[in-house]
Amino acid sequence: MPTALRHYAAQCSPATQLPVELWDIIFDMSRESLTLPSLAHSPLNVSQVCRRWRTTALLHSALWSTLAVVVTQRHESSVDALLVLVHVWLQRAGRRLLDISLAQLNSVHTANSLGSLLQVVLGHSDRLHSLEINSPEASLLSLEMRQLSFPVLEHLKINTPWPTLATPDLVVALNDARCLKTFTARHTFFDVGKIGGLAYNELTELTLLPHSNAPGAIFWSSDDALDLLSSAAHLIKLRLAFNDTLPRRRSMAHAPALRSLSLKFRDSETPQRSIRVGAFFNLLDTPNLLHLSLRDHGAMMWPISTWPQTPFLSYLGATQLRSLHLANLPLFETQVIECLQRVPNVVELVLEAPPNRGSQRNVGDLLLRALTNQPQPIASALRTVEFRHCGKRCTEEALISMVDSRALEYLRVHRSALPSPELVQRVANWNTVVDVVY
Repeated sequence: MPTALRHYAAQCSPATQLPVELWDIIFDMSRESLTLPSLAHSPLNVSQVCRRWRTTALLHSALWSTLAVVVTQRHESSVDALLVLVHVWLQRAGRRLLDISLAQLNSVHTANSLGSLLQVVLGHSDRLHSLEINSPEASLLSLEMRQLSFPVLEHLKINTPWPTLATPDLVVALNDARCLKTFTARHTFFDVGKIGGLAYNELTELTLLPHSNAPGAIFWSSDDALDLLSSAAHLIKLRLAFNDTLPRRRSMAHAPALRSLSLKFRDSETPQRSIRVGAFFNLLDTPNLLHLSLRDHGAMMWPISTWPQTPFLSYLGATQLRSLHLANLPLFETQVIECLQRVPNVVELVLEAPPNRGSQRNVGDLLLRALTNQPQPIASALRTVEFRHCGKRCTEEALISMVDSRALEYLRVHRSALPSPELVQRVANWNTVVDVVY
């Protein structure tokens, strides 16, 4: 009798009277509380509460269309069970488009497990909408399968967070990836010629950054970069490891859609370096560019003659720049001032020198006085200033004058520029957030 009463009470519970559509919404909300659901969260947990919840969850295929798995060493002993679980999960998604994230902790022992897991996921390549992989390249060999097809893939991110001695010569088969919009490959050995089937016409964001100090790292040539910018009509953001070879093309590369450009230069101290980099900027047209970041490798500061100041200034003057980040470039203070004079609307300035290299030639009182809003200010819209591993030669007087004359919102400066207690107290009274670097 008590059992029958409990069963009757459960049937009369308000929760049992809710329509299935409302449960679908509730389950969706539980999934949206996470960036990507994992095997420890919804929908597996909600499908194990009761028979009604399980039936609802199994019929709601959208719940199973996203998956995030982090492979650890404990999966080595139960990898078969993990593969079965992922296979069942993806089957429950029906014909829904899939958003998948696979990662492994920093352990070479889990590479085989993630490689097997990737094979299961690639069995549904025709439904992949986004795929993110954080793993050594040794576990990415499945991406070479030529029979793969990615007709609806829009977002692909591959990150190999630590180098391995046995890195394979990976050839990614992005066959039929006509919808690809964002592609990120960090710390990998991808070559432009080894990404089969990649179409540039729909790309809006591309990041290709290899291990800078790894043998065989691929840096794009000037011609490859210019050809990409010419063909990718919708490209908004580009981050590229750049080989400053002399471009062979003579026609301009027009990229009116580009808003953010980040180039990482390969080490080169040959006398022709200035000519090669200058020729690249002479052929580049990005009239609507808002963010520019240029970074030298930083192993040493090259002689000042290796930087093409005149072509670079002409390029800057033809942009709408709001953010400028110059790292490890061979520039004196006067050259930085010339750059800022060409971009009067810049809001953010970041100057960076190699740490512990002792090169501080591009930040000092001369630059601070030029940034002081009197009598003839430059970059009057500037709100954020960062001096990373530089600025040790700044004096208190120049720093005070610069900050007092501007409506800065953020300043990053070295501790040596704030030597006296009086200046430290004055910093506390500024309306500027000051990040002091020791």
